[in-house]
Amino acid sequence: MKIVLLVFISFVMAYAQTPFVLTAFKSAYPVVEINTDKVPQEYKTNITKLLANTTKELGINTAGYSSRPIALTISRIAIGEKLVLKVALIVGEEVKRSDDNEEVFAITYVKDDIFEVESLRGDVMDSVEYLLEDFKEQYKEDNTK
Repeated sequence: MKIVLLVFISFVMAYAQTPFVLTAFKSAYPVVEINTDKVPQEYKTNITKLLANTTKELGINTAGYSSRPIALTISRIAIGEKLVLKVALIVGEEVKRSDDNEEVFAITYVKDDIFEVESLRGDVMDSVEYLLEDFKEQYKEDNTK
């Protein structure tokens, strides 16, 4: 019985995208933040375009202000002399706590990618594309059920 349970848990974990759910996600406020001087600020323009294309493809309204930010952040992780970056895709929103129905701001989706930089432009853009593709895949899967 324990073996069956372990196999089942392993199977579920292998196919789970993230522990987050992306249903009923109709609008968002896009944000791109580069929190290191190792990545030029002009990368922000291309990353913003990729984020805009992804949200448009998914039918997520990004016109005007939304209390639900969808953010792509880039930061440096100090590991000796190596340039290691962390790129994260984060969604936050107001949610009601089940115990007291009070609204609080919570992170409702997060996925990140940490890598040692070999080619700055290529590695950063590859990481952003990877995170957006994963988000897009999960969004489509969660909203077709």
